Amino acid sequence: MIESADYRRNPVTDLMVLAALMSLPYLCMRTLHFTNDLLNVAFVCSFLLIPFLAVRPVLRLRGWPKLVTTILLTPLLALSLLLLLVTASCDIPAAIKHRELSRELGCIQQRHYSVHLLWQETAGRAVGPPGVALEQRMTIIPGLYLVKRLDYFEEAHEGGLSAEGTDTVRLHIPKSFSHQQVDQLYSLKSRVYF
Repeated sequence: MIESADYRRNPVTDLMVLAALMSLPYLCMRTLHFTNDLLNVAFVCSFLLIPFLAVRPVLRLRGWPKLVTTILLTPLLALSLLLLLVTASCDIPAAIKHRELSRELGCIQQRHYSVHLLWQETAGRAVGPPGVALEQRMTIIPGLYLVKRLDYFEEAHEGGLSAEGTDTVRLHIPKSFSHQQVDQLYSLKSRVYF
């Protein structure tokens, strides 16, 4: 009797490959962004689907390794399913309708990078309050850029940026009923490093 190719492979190797496959996008999710919102949402959805690929190798394990991996995989599957539902109900419709979830308040172009001041909110407003974010960006290829979050101010709605010399920017956020005045200098590296 000839065994199928699926059962000749080692399930532990498959799980290690899936773990590596999951760790790389996880590291990239905070630092790499597409300029197109639909591509960002598709990237997140593909990342959240990876744990479901681990079900088959886990079921092929025997004894206590099967029990341990099932116990570890179950909460990961539940979390992935919950996040997929939130993404499908909030982020996908917002991206399709091109709903404005962020608005640029200021931008300064330096030699190799740009600094952006953005007002942001989440699609469902369930994750957190809106606020103002300060980001440093460096384009890798057209449509894809590295991003480094420099600061975030919850409940702020407006602000301004000004260049204070090479690799230094000044951020000013006026006082409002929900936020204190901010006037800070940020010294930046000439490239986006983490």
